[in-house]
Amino acid sequence: MPVTFRPKLWHLLIVLLVAVFDAGALYMVLFPQVTPDYRAYYIDRTASCFPRADNMATGYYPFGEPANFITGPNANTEPRSGFSRDTLRYCGFMPPSTTGIRSFGDYGILRFKGPFPKDDLLLTFSSWTNTGADKPRRDVAVLANDEPIGTLVYTKRDIVNGKFVIPERVVEASKDGFLYIRFNMPRIGPPGTNSEPVTLQLRLEAMRLTALSQPDPRPLPDGTVVEDPASKEAESPPPPRNNHKHA
Repeated sequence: MPVTFRPKLWHLLIVLLVAVFDAGALYMVLFPQVTPDYRAYYIDRTASCFPRADNMATGYYPFGEPANFITGPNANTEPRSGFSRDTLRYCGFMPPSTTGIRSFGDYGILRFKGPFPKDDLLLTFSSWTNTGADKPRRDVAVLANDEPIGTLVYTKRDIVNGKFVIPERVVEASKDGFLYIRFNMPRIGPPGTNSEPVTLQLRLEAMRLTALSQPDPRPLPDGTVVEDPASKEAESPPPPRNNHKHA
Protein backbone atom coordinates (compact mmCIF):
# COMPACT_ATOMS: atom_id res chain seq x y z
CA MET A 1 0.00 0.00 0.00
CA PRO A 2 1.59 3.32 -1.08
CA VAL A 3 2.48 5.78 1.64
CA THR A 4 0.50 8.98 1.41
CA PHE A 5 1.20 12.30 3.02
CA ARG A 6 -1.40 14.84 3.83
CA PRO A 7 0.23 18.23 4.43
CA LYS A 8 -0.96 20.26 7.31
CA LEU A 9 -1.91 23.90 7.01
CA TRP A 10 1.34 25.14 8.57
CA HIS A 11 3.27 23.13 5.95
CA LEU A 12 1.47 24.99 3.20
CA LEU A 13 2.14 28.30 4.92
CA ILE A 14 5.90 27.57 4.95
CA VAL A 15 5.85 26.68 1.24
CA LEU A 16 3.92 29.87 0.51
CA LEU A 17 6.42 31.99 2.47
CA VAL A 18 9.33 30.41 0.58
CA ALA A 19 7.60 31.09 -2.73
CA VAL A 20 6.94 34.71 -1.77
CA PHE A 21 10.57 35.15 -0.70
CA ASP A 22 11.85 33.65 -3.98
CA ALA A 23 9.52 35.84 -5.99
CA GLY A 24 10.71 38.91 -4.11
CA ALA A 25 14.37 38.00 -4.65
CA LEU A 26 13.73 37.41 -8.37
CA TYR A 27 12.00 40.78 -8.65
CA MET A 28 14.98 42.56 -7.02
CA VAL A 29 17.33 40.80 -9.44
CA LEU A 30 15.27 41.76 -12.48
CA PHE A 31 14.37 45.26 -11.28
CA PRO A 32 17.09 46.39 -8.83
CA GLN A 33 16.40 49.58 -6.88
CA VAL A 34 19.83 51.23 -6.93
CA THR A 35 21.25 54.69 -7.38
CA PRO A 36 21.95 55.94 -10.93
CA ASP A 37 25.71 55.85 -10.27
CA TYR A 38 25.53 52.22 -9.13
CA ARG A 39 23.41 51.21 -12.11
CA ALA A 40 25.69 52.93 -14.62
CA TYR A 41 28.85 51.35 -13.19
CA TYR A 42 27.78 47.84 -12.13
CA ILE A 43 24.73 47.02 -14.27
CA ASP A 44 24.54 49.05 -17.49
CA ARG A 45 28.35 49.38 -17.69
CA THR A 46 27.90 52.84 -19.19
CA ALA A 47 30.29 54.42 -16.65
CA SER A 48 33.87 53.37 -16.07
CA CYS A 49 34.37 54.94 -12.65
CA PHE A 50 32.30 54.91 -9.48
CA PRO A 51 32.18 58.15 -7.43
CA ARG A 52 33.74 58.09 -3.99
CA ALA A 53 31.67 58.75 -0.89
CA ASP A 54 30.66 62.40 -0.53
CA ASN A 55 32.27 62.63 2.91
CA MET A 56 35.69 61.96 1.30
CA ALA A 57 35.46 63.58 -2.15
CA THR A 58 34.06 66.86 -0.84
CA GLY A 59 35.69 68.96 -3.55
CA TYR A 60 37.28 71.21 -0.94
CA TYR A 61 40.14 73.21 -2.45
CA PRO A 62 41.81 76.46 -1.31
CA PHE A 63 41.43 78.35 -4.56
CA GLY A 64 44.73 79.32 -6.18
CA GLU A 65 46.87 76.89 -4.20
CA PRO A 66 48.76 73.99 -5.81
CA ALA A 67 47.04 70.64 -5.26
CA ASN A 68 49.76 68.08 -4.53
CA PHE A 69 49.16 64.43 -5.51
CA ILE A 70 52.67 63.23 -4.59
CA THR A 71 53.34 61.32 -1.37
CA GLY A 72 56.63 60.31 0.24
CA PRO A 73 59.92 62.16 0.87
CA ASN A 74 59.48 64.58 -2.05
CA ALA A 75 55.88 65.49 -1.28
CA ASN A 76 56.62 68.82 0.39
CA THR A 77 59.34 70.12 -1.91
CA GLU A 78 58.75 72.93 -4.39
CA PRO A 79 57.05 73.23 -6.78
CA ARG A 80 54.68 70.54 -5.52
CA SER A 81 54.28 71.86 -1.98
CA GLY A 82 50.77 73.01 -1.20
CA PHE A 83 47.35 71.57 -0.58
CA SER A 84 47.59 67.78 -0.25
CA ARG A 85 44.36 66.53 1.36
CA ASP A 86 42.65 63.94 -0.83
CA THR A 87 39.34 65.72 -1.42
CA LEU A 88 39.46 66.40 -5.17
CA ARG A 89 39.76 62.81 -6.44
CA TYR A 90 36.16 62.10 -7.43
CA CYS A 91 36.39 58.90 -9.51
CA GLY A 92 38.62 57.03 -11.94
CA PHE A 93 41.91 57.81 -10.13
CA MET A 94 43.77 55.64 -7.63
CA PRO A 95 44.88 57.13 -4.28
CA PRO A 96 47.91 59.47 -4.18
CA SER A 97 51.31 57.77 -4.35
CA THR A 98 54.97 58.65 -4.82
CA THR A 99 54.25 59.13 -8.55
CA GLY A 100 50.94 60.99 -8.20
CA ILE A 101 47.41 59.74 -8.81
CA ARG A 102 47.01 57.33 -11.72
CA SER A 103 43.91 56.74 -13.78
CA PHE A 104 42.08 53.50 -14.43
CA GLY A 105 39.24 52.94 -16.88
CA ASP A 106 38.01 55.13 -19.70
CA TYR A 107 38.10 58.39 -17.76
CA GLY A 108 38.96 60.03 -14.46
CA ILE A 109 37.31 63.02 -12.80
CA LEU A 110 38.49 65.62 -10.30
CA ARG A 111 35.87 67.79 -8.60
CA PHE A 112 36.32 71.32 -7.25
CA LYS A 113 33.85 73.02 -4.92
CA GLY A 114 32.98 76.69 -5.40
CA PRO A 115 32.50 79.57 -4.97
CA PHE A 116 34.63 80.65 -7.90
CA PRO A 117 35.57 84.21 -8.94
CA LYS A 118 33.63 86.00 -11.65
CA ASP A 119 36.34 85.39 -14.22
CA ASP A 120 37.65 82.84 -16.66
CA LEU A 121 39.76 80.26 -14.87
CA LEU A 122 43.24 78.97 -15.69
CA LEU A 123 43.81 75.25 -15.11
CA THR A 124 47.44 74.11 -14.95
CA PHE A 125 48.78 70.68 -14.05
CA SER A 126 51.75 68.35 -14.39
CA SER A 127 51.18 64.91 -15.94
CA TRP A 128 52.84 61.97 -17.66
CA THR A 129 51.97 58.53 -19.00
CA ASN A 130 53.80 55.26 -19.46
CA THR A 131 54.23 55.48 -23.19
CA GLY A 132 57.26 55.81 -25.44
CA ALA A 133 58.58 56.78 -28.86
CA ASP A 134 58.09 53.19 -30.02
CA LYS A 135 54.32 53.43 -29.43
CA PRO A 136 51.59 55.43 -31.21
CA ARG A 137 50.82 58.93 -29.95
CA ARG A 138 48.17 59.02 -27.25
CA ASP A 139 45.61 61.82 -26.98
CA VAL A 140 43.82 62.61 -23.71
CA ALA A 141 40.83 64.96 -24.01
CA VAL A 142 40.26 67.35 -21.08
CA LEU A 143 36.74 68.58 -20.30
CA ALA A 144 35.32 71.04 -17.78
CA ASN A 145 31.69 70.41 -16.84
CA ASP A 146 31.44 68.17 -19.93
CA GLU A 147 32.71 70.91 -22.31
CA PRO A 148 36.04 70.24 -24.10
CA ILE A 149 38.77 72.70 -23.14
CA GLY A 150 41.80 71.04 -24.75
CA THR A 151 43.76 67.87 -25.50
CA LEU A 152 46.98 66.49 -24.06
CA VAL A 153 49.25 64.69 -26.53
CA TYR A 154 51.76 62.09 -25.31
CA THR A 155 54.48 60.81 -27.62
CA LYS A 156 57.16 59.96 -25.04
CA ARG A 157 57.40 59.12 -21.34
CA ASP A 158 58.03 62.75 -20.43
CA ILE A 159 56.28 65.33 -18.29
CA VAL A 160 53.52 67.17 -20.14
CA ASN A 161 52.13 70.26 -18.45
CA GLY A 162 48.56 71.18 -19.25
CA LYS A 163 47.52 74.83 -19.41
CA PHE A 164 43.87 75.35 -20.31
CA VAL A 165 41.40 78.22 -20.00
CA ILE A 166 37.97 77.43 -18.57
CA PRO A 167 35.42 80.09 -19.65
CA GLU A 168 33.39 81.70 -16.89
CA ARG A 169 30.14 80.56 -18.56
CA VAL A 170 31.27 76.91 -18.26
CA VAL A 171 31.86 77.30 -14.53
CA GLU A 172 28.53 79.05 -13.99
CA ALA A 173 26.69 76.35 -15.96
CA SER A 174 27.21 73.88 -13.12
CA LYS A 175 23.94 72.68 -11.61
CA ASP A 176 25.39 71.61 -8.25
CA GLY A 177 28.06 74.24 -7.57
CA PHE A 178 30.96 71.94 -8.50
CA LEU A 179 33.50 72.19 -11.29
CA TYR A 180 34.19 68.76 -12.81
CA ILE A 181 37.50 68.27 -14.63
CA ARG A 182 37.39 65.10 -16.70
CA PHE A 183 40.25 63.31 -18.48
CA ASN A 184 39.16 60.90 -21.24
CA MET A 185 41.67 58.06 -21.69
CA PRO A 186 42.11 56.32 -25.05
CA ARG A 187 41.81 52.55 -25.27
CA ILE A 188 45.15 51.03 -26.21
CA GLY A 189 44.31 47.33 -26.29
CA PRO A 190 41.45 44.81 -26.47
CA PRO A 191 39.66 43.72 -23.28
CA GLY A 192 41.55 41.25 -21.12
CA THR A 193 40.36 38.07 -19.42
CA ASN A 194 38.17 40.10 -17.05
CA SER A 195 36.44 41.81 -20.02
CA GLU A 196 37.76 45.20 -18.88
CA PRO A 197 39.24 47.42 -21.63
CA VAL A 198 42.93 48.28 -21.57
CA THR A 199 43.30 52.06 -21.42
CA LEU A 200 46.14 54.54 -21.24
CA GLN A 201 47.19 55.21 -17.65
CA LEU A 202 47.54 58.92 -16.93
CA ARG A 203 49.41 60.16 -13.87
CA LEU A 204 48.80 63.59 -12.35
CA GLU A 205 51.45 65.02 -10.03
CA ALA A 206 50.13 68.51 -9.26
CA MET A 207 47.32 70.83 -10.27
CA ARG A 208 46.31 74.44 -9.75
CA LEU A 209 43.20 76.50 -10.49
CA THR A 210 43.49 80.29 -10.63
CA ALA A 211 41.63 83.29 -12.03
CA LEU A 212 42.83 84.02 -15.56
CA SER A 213 43.25 87.73 -14.82
CA GLN A 214 45.42 86.95 -11.79
CA PRO A 215 47.49 83.83 -12.56
CA ASP A 216 49.74 82.40 -9.86
CA PRO A 217 53.38 83.31 -10.69
CA ARG A 218 54.73 80.08 -9.20
CA PRO A 219 55.39 77.54 -11.98
CA LEU A 220 54.59 73.87 -12.01
CA PRO A 221 57.44 71.38 -12.70
CA ASP A 222 59.37 71.98 -15.92
CA GLY A 223 57.93 70.22 -18.93
CA THR A 224 56.16 70.64 -22.22
CA VAL A 225 53.14 72.92 -21.98
CA VAL A 226 50.17 71.92 -24.08
CA GLU A 227 47.62 74.70 -24.45
CA ASP A 228 44.22 75.04 -26.01
CA PRO A 229 43.49 74.50 -28.90
CA ALA A 230 43.91 70.74 -28.90
CA SER A 231 46.21 70.60 -31.93
CA LYS A 232 49.36 71.62 -30.03
CA GLU A 233 51.61 68.62 -29.45
CA ALA A 234 54.21 67.66 -26.84
CA GLU A 235 57.76 68.44 -27.91
CA SER A 236 60.69 69.05 -25.48
CA PRO A 237 62.44 66.30 -23.44
CA PRO A 238 61.83 66.74 -19.67
CA PRO A 239 63.07 64.06 -17.23
CA PRO A 240 61.53 60.58 -17.74
CA ARG A 241 59.47 58.81 -15.10
CA ASN A 242 59.41 55.24 -13.78
CA ASN A 243 57.95 52.55 -16.00
CA HIS A 244 54.58 50.89 -15.37
CA LYS A 245 52.93 47.81 -16.76
CA HIS A 246 50.29 49.85 -18.64
CA ALA A 247 51.31 51.21 -22.04
